[in-house]
Amino acid sequence: MRLRPLAGIALAMAMLHAAGAWAAGGEIGEWALCPLEPRIPVPRYGDDLVHVLADRALLDPHGVSRLEGRVQLTRGDQTLLSNALNFNNDTQLAVSPGPLTLETPDMKVAGGHGHYDFGHQTGTIDLARYHLYPAHARGEAASIHRLGPARTALSQATYSTCPIGHRAWQLSASEVHLNQAAGVGTARDVLIRFKGVPILYTPYLSFPLSNHRKSGLLPPVIGQTTNAGFQYQQPIYWNIAPQADATFTPEIFSTRGFGLGTQLRYLGTRSRSELNTNYLPYDRLFGGSRYLFSFRQQASPAQNLSTYIDYSRVSDPNYFNDLGTTLRNVDTTFLGQGAGMSYYGDRWSLSTIAQQYQVLDPALPANAAPYAILPQIDFNAHLPTPADGLQISLRSQWSRFVRPGSVIGNRLDLMPTARLPLSGAAWFLTPTMSYRYTAYRLQNQIPGEPANPTRSLPIASLDGGLYFERTAGAHTLQILEPRLFYLYVPYQNQQALPIFDTTSFPLSFSQMFTDNRFVGADRVSNANQLTAAVTTRFINTDTGNELMSASIGQIFYFQPRLVTLPGQPVDTAQRSDYVSQINVAIARNWWANAGINLNPTTHTVDTATFNAQYRLSQDQLINLGYQYYRNQYDQASLSFAWPLTRHWQLATSLSYSPQDKRMLQAFAGVQYDTCCWALRLLAQRYLTTLNGSYNEGISFELVLKGLGNLGTPIGTYLQRTIPDYVPPA
Repeated sequence: MRLRPLAGIALAMAMLHAAGAWAAGGEIGEWALCPLEPRIPVPRYGDDLVHVLADRALLDPHGVSRLEGRVQLTRGDQTLLSNALNFNNDTQLAVSPGPLTLETPDMKVAGGHGHYDFGHQTGTIDLARYHLYPAHARGEAASIHRLGPARTALSQATYSTCPIGHRAWQLSASEVHLNQAAGVGTARDVLIRFKGVPILYTPYLSFPLSNHRKSGLLPPVIGQTTNAGFQYQQPIYWNIAPQADATFTPEIFSTRGFGLGTQLRYLGTRSRSELNTNYLPYDRLFGGSRYLFSFRQQASPAQNLSTYIDYSRVSDPNYFNDLGTTLRNVDTTFLGQGAGMSYYGDRWSLSTIAQQYQVLDPALPANAAPYAILPQIDFNAHLPTPADGLQISLRSQWSRFVRPGSVIGNRLDLMPTARLPLSGAAWFLTPTMSYRYTAYRLQNQIPGEPANPTRSLPIASLDGGLYFERTAGAHTLQILEPRLFYLYVPYQNQQALPIFDTTSFPLSFSQMFTDNRFVGADRVSNANQLTAAVTTRFINTDTGNELMSASIGQIFYFQPRLVTLPGQPVDTAQRSDYVSQINVAIARNWWANAGINLNPTTHTVDTATFNAQYRLSQDQLINLGYQYYRNQYDQASLSFAWPLTRHWQLATSLSYSPQDKRMLQAFAGVQYDTCCWALRLLAQRYLTTLNGSYNEGISFELVLKGLGNLGTPIGTYLQRTIPDYVPPA
């Protein structure tokens, strides 16, 4: 078994170590609900001598001294407190027949009686009670035996981070043995109780005494979903070597059967690898076996050389819909299977990738699936020139595209470019000339179309702008940035060229200053156009922070856009949409950004985005969002996390499509938080396929602070789903 727990109990009960070497502290926020516990200061002398304070003393420099009445025996940062104490100055042995307390900067141990040998660092305290301050932990033991500088044994020990009188949870063990030299502790008959109810038992436990990994059980994961029923997973961790480990996860799905998940990780000096598999020998509802396989690796085998592998595959398209757990739903259309390599020189780079996809949406037509790229090679270079001189560069790419039942073939794309950046204190001007050559060698081409089509196009642009500044207040500077961008690309008929990896996106502000409205090499838009735009910024001169920025621009077309994707009409508009965007720091805890594309002819909105956040703290925030693309996409989102009281917190996330009039994803979670434990519950409903099928689930997580978590990692899921959220415990 592997819980955070016993590292804490190990610390606490190794009571005669210097506490600084053992302390396992917690974040202040984790213990914010704990009552303050005043500490009585003990003297510190800054040397290694033995200092004695007592009401009465019978001293023997070479024998046993008798100390009585408020005795304090201090050496270094360790102090023994007692009403009566015998101390042998020659052997450094202190013996107390009555109550005895040991204080260090980070812990306190009190017992009914005991002895301690300062010289050999051995001793015993019986009927002990301890308090480990940094870990907010306390407990009892029938006896604590210090067997040497690195070994400690305890009997009938307990451990908890709950305050006195409110012990909601407690860990107990009949025997605990701590070996600091080996970095390992062991315990027998370990039992965890919550609210007096036993929730976990193990007859034997081995645990690390440091941050080093240790083989054993991890906390179980429990959940409930519509498609898989009740789910229980029990991870088993194996620390194979310092650079390798494995986790085996037997799992039970009440409606489907038994499965096994496996994770193998390897961290080399120049690489990082991870293998994940899940296998169900027989799914009762599916009527056969199911599996998931995923392998990821990133490596740097030599200087300036990097490689990667990212390969995932499942047994069938509905695997994630059926077996995805509540907080790991994967509404994925494609699974990537690729590998690549890159090398970077001083003025050049060479990279190659191979990429294909497994289609998971059965409703997707075969001709809509992405092409496999087997392989793609990129070579980019630039000549050494001064920053303000002529810059010459080359961008080149060779690719082979494959897809069953479609046109396939090779594509070569070359683009040399020369640009001359000119600038002054309040202006810039950059003329650019490029030449783009693209050649194909095709198979399965449409009858009558060329098998080896080519395209050659010059591309010319001129980009220029000005900077104006003025004082807009006592502590505010306004900057005005007008900008013009002219682009010319002659028309060439490209209908004979296949569409391998090219698409178009709605016009954005940054896209108005690019040389091609298409993404990909299969289409280069003809252009004779001028972009006019202006941006204004307001800067706080005291802090340098940007208070607001706003931009608006439009493209003026001097000829129709005759180059199109298949099925798209020729664009004959003489002006583009008005494209605008704004970013505002509304107040100390508010920020927002928005963008709108407004059609100048119909005066309708073609695209719109809006995001806003109100954030008082890392666990007290509200997020609003909206995205709209005419005839394509329409989604509104709301997420928030907010404390209702000192102990109760609510977290919610909603995604809704006004266009389809349906909820895309929704969850509601509630947390009850205390000083030493927290309980999280979460209910979720999410769309799993394009035909409107939903999956639903309920999860819970019990957090025993300073010990570990039981159940589904809801806190991690909320942190991933709600922007900028950090769970309080």
